[in-house]
This record gives sequence, structure tokens and C-alpha cells, in this order.
Amino acid sequence: MVDPREIEGSPERAADKGRQEDLGLEFGSKPSLGDPSVVGSMVSLFAHEVVETRKDYNLDKLSSEQAQERVRELAREYGRIVMGRDSRYAALPWNDPARLGRRIKLVVPAESGIDDPGELLFLNVGASIMSIAAAHEREELSDAEAKSKAQEILEDVVSLILGLR
Repeated sequence: MVDPREIEGSPERAADKGRQEDLGLEFGSKPSLGDPSVVGSMVSLFAHEVVETRKDYNLDKLSSEQAQERVRELAREYGRIVMGRDSRYAALPWNDPARLGRRIKLVVPAESGIDDPGELLFLNVGASIMSIAAAHEREELSDAEAKSKAQEILEDVVSLILGLR
């Protein structure tokens, strides 16, 4: 049987490739954007913050405009990270607008006024998470269906950011 870590494109191979100790690279205390667990946690945190924004909107803590602006701010923040422009993270050559940015633009529909591919990606994810949340609130989706749809989106985004999609 073939070790899944040897199959190019497999999640196991990506995890193996992203591990700093296997590569002999030291990034100090910075999390690596080549590490699937780092990217997965980051994407999950973004989704969580979008859901929290939706909750604040539903509790009348935020207006519609404020909630939309908050999601835009989050998209800009997380977009900067995945495009390698946040010094708190160790970026790889893949995390460049000419590479990852180009790939995002091939997968994510263009949005008027949004030039940054990382921001575009996270705005798209944020809108999708908000739509799922709204459908769940209207009881059009069960808990399990909403969770499954959100998880599928987040897994696709992680794969895209890691260059596996």
C-alpha cells in the first residue's frame, strides 16, 4: 500500500510538505502559510468572525452597513495574510499575487472595485457564510446541512490557499 504522504496533491502530502521540521526550515515563532493546520485554523477563525458579525447584526448591535463593513475589514485583513503581506506569518513563494493571486482570480468571480485577490477570496467566503447563516435562520437548512455546506466551503478555501485546488 502506498503511503498517502507520497501521493502528490493528497491532504497528507500537503501536511507533510508544510511541516517546518521536515523541510529543515526555521521560521522562528511565525506560523507558516504552507502548514495546512495553520491555514485551516485561520480560515475557520475568519468564518467564526463572520458568524459573530451576523449575530451582532441580528441582536441590533450593528446596522446592515456596519456588518457589511466589518466583513470587508475582515476580508482585507485575512486577504493580506494569505497574500504574504502580514509579517506575523511566514509566507512561501506561492503566497504571492502573481501565483496564488492569479489562481484566486481564475476561481473566484471578479467583484467591481476589488483589486486584491486575497480580499476578493475572503469577501466571497464571507458572503457565502452569511448566506448559509441566513438560510439556517429561516430554517431552510438544518443544523447539519448548514454545518456541512459551511465545512465544504472552508475546505475548498483551505485547498485553494495551499495550492491543492
